[in-house]
Amino acid sequence: MGNAASRQGSFFGIDLAWSESNLSGACVVDAAGRVIDERLLGDDSEVLAWIESHLEPTAVVAVDAPLCVPNETGRRHCEAELAVEYGGRKAGPHPANRRLLADANGSIRGERLAESLTRIGFAGPWQAAERTLLEVYPHPTIIEAFGLSERLVYKAKKGVSVDRRRQGLRELATHLHGLEVAAPPLRAPLVRIGDEVRGRALKAIEDQLDARVCAWVALLWHDDPRRVRLFGDQATGHIAVPHGRAGATSGPGAPQPNQPTRRY
Repeated sequence: MGNAASRQGSFFGIDLAWSESNLSGACVVDAAGRVIDERLLGDDSEVLAWIESHLEPTAVVAVDAPLCVPNETGRRHCEAELAVEYGGRKAGPHPANRRLLADANGSIRGERLAESLTRIGFAGPWQAAERTLLEVYPHPTIIEAFGLSERLVYKAKKGVSVDRRRQGLRELATHLHGLEVAAPPLRAPLVRIGDEVRGRALKAIEDQLDARVCAWVALLWHDDPRRVRLFGDQATGHIAVPHGRAGATSGPGAPQPNQPTRRY
């Protein structure tokens, strides 16, 4: 919080684990896109304390986790819309509902974080505020930002080998490193992934890179909200996805001056 660049704002990406017993990736950048800090965080209090330690009057927090889940079963409206747009590119979201996500007390972690951030001045993207809270989903963000035909494969799941995960993470790391020359930029060291990396170490890199993706979306929203599409609505939850390739200033997919942001 000490230098001039950071006082222009702080822009956070959090790959929030669904349970406090698992670690969450976290990254914060300044207004110039420089990574100020990135790490793995534990429980809710640790996540909130970390945000507050880097917080500036102007801030955006972008979280990869459901932040508003009013539905008991099924999926949210934003997820249905996103599935129509990205399901064919293998980037449709998992359904979020209270039956799946709520703990024994009926509480959902993302909602708890959103409530805590509201108390320190954060508001959703439909409200005019100096501090904005976004829900994001890395897979469609990566497709849009880097002009890919479908999602990168780097998550642990049945049928995906460790070698394939490593290759997908290397591709993602390279794409993110290329954002150094984007507008807005993301300025961070290239993450290198050796053939020996596996298990928890590989998961930690996955969380780190997802957090960088989220932080860049936070900075993009601050830089020009017209370049971010909002799927869903204020009442039932939203997912924010970049509109067009990273750094695009003209041509198909780029926002046009004086046009309203597209809302879905």
